[in-house]
Amino acid sequence: MVEYQSPACLGGERRCELDPEERIFKALGGEKTDRVPTFSLIGDPNVANQVLGREPGKLLEFLKSDRGMRYVDRRAHALSRYFDPFMFLLYHTGIRVNHLMGFDSLWVGYWRFKIRNHAEIEDMFGRVFDLVDDGYGNVYFMYREGLIRSPEEWRDWPRPDIAGYALAGLRIYRLLNAIWRKKIALIPFVGPGLWENSWQPMGLPTFISLLKRDPAFVREVIGYFTALSVACVDAYGKSGARIMSYGDDLAYKAGPMLSPEMFEEFYGDGFRQIAATAHRHGARIFIHCCGNTNELVEKFVEWGFDGAHAFEPTAMNDLAEARRKVGDRLCLIGNIDVTHTLVDGTREEVEQAVRKAIEDSSGGGFILAPTHSHASMNVENIRWMIEAGHRYSG
Repeated sequence: MVEYQSPACLGGERRCELDPEERIFKALGGEKTDRVPTFSLIGDPNVANQVLGREPGKLLEFLKSDRGMRYVDRRAHALSRYFDPFMFLLYHTGIRVNHLMGFDSLWVGYWRFKIRNHAEIEDMFGRVFDLVDDGYGNVYFMYREGLIRSPEEWRDWPRPDIAGYALAGLRIYRLLNAIWRKKIALIPFVGPGLWENSWQPMGLPTFISLLKRDPAFVREVIGYFTALSVACVDAYGKSGARIMSYGDDLAYKAGPMLSPEMFEEFYGDGFRQIAATAHRHGARIFIHCCGNTNELVEKFVEWGFDGAHAFEPTAMNDLAEARRKVGDRLCLIGNIDVTHTLVDGTREEVEQAVRKAIEDSSGGGFILAPTHSHASMNVENIRWMIEAGHRYSG
């Protein structure tokens, strides 16, 4: 792959090549760029192993061994202190991998965990994740359940200090950005979002019940996570970040998990605060939302987001219809399928998907991207996607 070089004017048109950050920033503002920008959220070990030509590590094998189980179970608390350095190293490798694949940008987030035992980890907000095999011999964590069952338990939960949590994420981002700046645009990721952080620590049945029985408590929960998200966005903005991403999976494959009206009633003000905080620093911010977002795309604009990702084709999202609804008010980001196209699709299928996405999104900002990340993605297909994006930029 050819690494990015400093901007140079090209040919008789004297069109200047933008650096990756400027390319993404302009696209989020609906401005014309030198070529279609690309964004990645790919962070799976198997993809990294394909790019770097290495075999799966021995961590999963160690965790499954009698010796590994005893070691981790006895030292779980002490090992948890190293999660932040581990996260830095994980992202550093991920950035290198995405840079080598040729992406313009990659999101970089922060999420604080502690180790429960050799088979489970727990986040600071009350979720439990199982450590499982990703199918290729690497460790992957899978959400299992929430630990909070009542308003009293939520209020007693030792949640992280808001300012301290925002600062911890900022430190990792600053260090990574100092290393990779101008090579690939690192986009601070604020998430999980207000909706996911509301229901997942309690489980969906419990949360939906509370939504009906005790809406004042639900607003208390949303208020805390709004303050946390705003603090993170504010910290990144003060550090000079010009592009930010916010993640909240509001939809199933069939449509929104709540009605758009309920999302507006309970979460609309929080979403607006998050977007407004980014804009106060002169930054642009997009929302990542899985599932069928056909009924939400206009809400993304109302809430103040400059762009939206992922527009999954397998969830019946239609970029052309989204463009018809929002015009040039929203940058569309996606929508290359990760169930077939970027797994075992032919080169022709990949190129056709890219060409269609570019055509369907015309009339406003567009950033080419996979819809998500998982272990079975094929690096060759990903590179075909990026090459096609460059070729069809026009």
